[in-house]
Amino acid sequence: MIIKLLSEGNRSTKDIARIAGTTEAYVWKEKSKLKTAGLLISSDTEVISKSSQLNIYTNNSLLSVPQLDAEGLKKLYGEFVIGKKPAQVIAEYGFHPDLVENEYQRFLRFVEYNIDALQKKFFRYLKQDLLTANNNTINSLLEKFRKDGKLTIDEFITLMKSLLDERYRIGRLSAIGDLINGIMSDGWEAELCLNCNKPVNGAMVNAAKTTRIMVSDRSRPLTHYPPCRG
Repeated sequence: MIIKLLSEGNRSTKDIARIAGTTEAYVWKEKSKLKTAGLLISSDTEVISKSSQLNIYTNNSLLSVPQLDAEGLKKLYGEFVIGKKPAQVIAEYGFHPDLVENEYQRFLRFVEYNIDALQKKFFRYLKQDLLTANNNTINSLLEKFRKDGKLTIDEFITLMKSLLDERYRIGRLSAIGDLINGIMSDGWEAELCLNCNKPVNGAMVNAAKTTRIMVSDRSRPLTHYPPCRG
């Protein structure tokens, strides 16, 4: 009864528990079991048994969806692997939409926890950062990935740590360059020359005037060099 009520898609957990004469906690437990087993297809479509066919409740009627054989599954997952979406697969092969939807969700769960897929995404999205890094460790691991198509877990962690260190180094150099060139970060403003009251490159103060940063060879009190006219 709980499965049938879930298949209607428009009933709350509280309503289902009341009609079935049980608790809301038990309804959630049954729903969780269905999801874990891969039997819960969508909010208005429920698989109610497993056999050589998928028996599906939808719109208050029972549908029988033929399962794919080994060759059909290889074809279906082969298309998913090369990036085709469910609608494309259905249009090309005529597989039943409920079956394709169910298997596509399973495929996404497989890929989500696949370390090789994670590494490929990492290298694809951070390709420019990796190629421009001036770091021997990064260059070596990048070359290994190009050759083998994957890294070990420890190598992957080392690569990420090295890239973070490189970004920190570049960020620190950039911050120093900004200071020298008078480019202010948020919350900071240029210090002013005591003679002409104009900004002095290489010196900045935070908005509360409590912290100052300046290039070490700047004069104190702060003035332009060569000296300006007041």
